[in-house]
Amino acid sequence: MGAQLQIEVERPPPGLQRGRYPAPQWVILAVGATVVLGAVVVLIWRARRALRSRERGGPRSSRRG
Repeated sequence: MGAQLQIEVERPPPGLQRGRYPAPQWVILAVGATVVLGAVVVLIWRARRALRSRERGGPRSSRRG
């Protein structure tokens, strides 16, 4: 048989710093915390709005403000 061609593939190190935009672990944690905090704020805001609407005795009008 003839000589075999060996292909060597370089892979990035395992962990969070892979992909198109590598980032340190603290950036990933900060983005995750921001998303969770934003979701909690939106849920609280909507719940308070619904309670105020219920206290007024009816659905909120379609007008914003």
